[in-house]
Amino acid sequence: MLKNSISAALCASLLALFAAAPAGAADHFTADRHLGYGLKCETCHKSAGMPQPGARVSKDTCKSCHDPAELAKKTAKLDQNPHYNHLGDVNCTECHKGHQPSTLMCNDCHKFNLKTP
Repeated sequence: MLKNSISAALCASLLALFAAAPAGAADHFTADRHLGYGLKCETCHKSAGMPQPGARVSKDTCKSCHDPAELAKKTAKLDQNPHYNHLGDVNCTECHKGHQPSTLMCNDCHKFNLKTP
């Protein structure tokens, strides 16, 4: 019980931090977009299938809402398709960061000019 109340307090603190940020400062974070759709922290933060604020987000959790094949189709017209590449099934959080600006993992080796939401 105490663990859940601490986790809930941590989640509430993070939400308050985002709410207190200057306009436009955090609206580009993946977590903010999910919150904007009415999802709660524990929708994505799970451990062994149970809500766990602060737990790492798995690609299986992402795939429960986002179809990788559909994402690959959606980004097919880009110069380089980040959702269909030589690395295969990469963890979504390699590029899409929840509480910080997202980055394009491909640019660790390449220099693509792609925006990562």
